[in-house]
Amino acid sequence: MYVPKAFAQQAQFEAAVEQAAKWLAPNVVNIIPTLDNDWSGEPAVFFMVILADEASHRDQLLSVSNRVLQAIIQEVQPFEEWGVLPYFNFRSQSEQAKLDQLALV
Repeated sequence: MYVPKAFAQQAQFEAAVEQAAKWLAPNVVNIIPTLDNDWSGEPAVFFMVILADEASHRDQLLSVSNRVLQAIIQEVQPFEEWGVLPYFNFRSQSEQAKLDQLALV
């Protein structure tokens, strides 16, 4: 059975994602990768990208999200290098803080 490199070397994969997040600062606060299978059963990584509140404003969101996508695809190479299909979700820092507070209740 084939095991994608991202699953077999998860710590190294997460380090590559963390490095990309540092390059994208200050617009990106954090990138949280979750390895799993997608709806069709293919190995995948689901990136939760936490944006700075300023970067998540409507007039900046498209350009910031495009930069994030390009950086992850070009630098981390989730499919080519790590064998997982990338999926992206974006959330602002304040949205994440609200969800974190709700989780504590």
